[in-house]
Amino acid sequence: MNTREYHELFRHIMEQRCLLPESIVFVENIADWCKENDVPETDRETPFKLISRSKGCLMLVKEEVPDRVIDERIRAMIIRDQVDNAAVDRGEKLNSIQKKLAYLFLREYAVSLPEVASDDIMADNWTFEEMDRLGYFRA
Repeated sequence: MNTREYHELFRHIMEQRCLLPESIVFVENIADWCKENDVPETDRETPFKLISRSKGCLMLVKEEVPDRVIDERIRAMIIRDQVDNAAVDRGEKLNSIQKKLAYLFLREYAVSLPEVASDDIMADNWTFEEMDRLGYFRA
């Protein structure tokens, strides 16, 4: 999938998080960009990467993201959710490509927050709360 087609979605999310829309940078491969710019990143398939700099943040967006990569990351969230409650599948709420991309985009933002840090479950919870606040799950 070509993520440039969803630039407006990403711009809107950036504005909601008080980040400059021009801070979105589309790249061919995030790990390669990071290597060239001395930023640690080993995941060659990561679709998003938030980078904090002294001049502000950059949200790197991989231009072409295979559907398989999106599905794998959503499936990982579903598996993590089963730790808290096996009866609820929040993955069902991500029933469109826009919601899936918003989830992945916001989740990348979430892991930059001190209160979430490197806790995957807290990052997922924060992301779903933020998506709910932004109206993604209204009927």
